[in-house]
Formats: sequence, C-alpha cells, structure tokens
Amino acid sequence: YDYSFPFINERSNLELQAVPGERRVSPLYRQLWHARYPNLAFVGLPHSVVPFPLMELQSEAVWAQWQHFSLPDATARREAADKDAITGGAKATGRVQDTHFLGDKQWEYCRDMAKLAGFYNDNDTANKIDAYISMNQAIYDCAGKARKDLLPGGPDTYRSLVFQRDPSQRRFDVIDPTKEGTAAMTTNVTITQ
Repeated sequence: YDYSFPFINERSNLELQAVPGERRVSPLYRQLWHARYPNLAFVGLPHSVVPFPLMELQSEAVWAQWQHFSLPDATARREAADKDAITGGAKATGRVQDTHFLGDKQWEYCRDMAKLAGFYNDNDTANKIDAYISMNQAIYDCAGKARKDLLPGGPDTYRSLVFQRDPSQRRFDVIDPTKEGTAAMTTNVTITQ
C-alpha cells in the first residue's frame, strides 16, 4: 500500500513522510506514534496481520498513553523510528517498503501493545489477553496451512472455513461446510502455548 494523508501537508509542520512507492509512514515509534509528537497516532498501518484485533490493541495502547504517558523520550522514539525504517521493520528485511510488514511478528507486537495499554503482564499465567493472542495466532496458522498448497486460480475452499472459539478450554473448532457428513465437518484444535 502507498499511504497518503492529504490533510497533513507542509503547513502542518509535522515532519511526516508518506513517500509514494516506499509504502511506509515515518517517523513513527512502534509503527503507531509520531516520534516527535506522540499525541498523533496512526492506527492500522501494519500489514500482513489479523487487522481488527491488532488495531484494537493499538487503540487501547494509544488511549492508555494519552491518559498516563510512559513512552520513551523524543530522542529514543526518533532513534527507534529511524532504526525501524533502516532495517525494514520487525522482519528486518533491510527494505524500506517492509517497514510496516509484520506477518508472524504481529503476535509479539500485539503483546507489546497490550503491555503499553496496561493490561498484559508477563508473570500472569492466567493472562486472558495472552490466551486471546495465542488463539488468534493458532487460527491464523490453521487458515494459512489450509491455503498453503492451493494453486492460483484454483478452488479457494479455505475461505469457507468457520472457526468457533472456546476460550475457556483454550481450543477452537474448524468447520468446513464444503465437506459432507457431520464427522468430516469439525476438527478440534487445542492450543498448547
């Protein structure tokens, strides 16, 4: 994606860049907050992610920081933003175009956002937000496996899969409505993380 913010221009005096072809916005701390002006946040920029849970956690982190600011100082935020841009983001590909590409790095990013929001604790073994993130990851991985060997232009039956979550049991069911018979329709998946 190319990003464009026509309402932010030279007169805005924000030092914000969204260069066509670079597919990134800079300078951003944690791909969310403007490095110099952390009261300005850009929710939803990371791609190759499960978008709505990630954006919800980003929004919670923004809200928490607006209430009780605990981000590093401006110099540290700018250094982190510059490093992110130079290395190509979380995947460290070295390509500026990958700055907002998270892929399998989105789960740790979600945990970081939950920490910044104030409702994630590494020492809490019954951490509900970690269970939520782990289940999202397991469903994402399951859907990815279902489409892995499909050929372009071929049947995309993985899009028909239905995932029924049971967070209390740390498991989910995968229902494939394209298959016949009740026994063939449900696969139980237990999360072991």
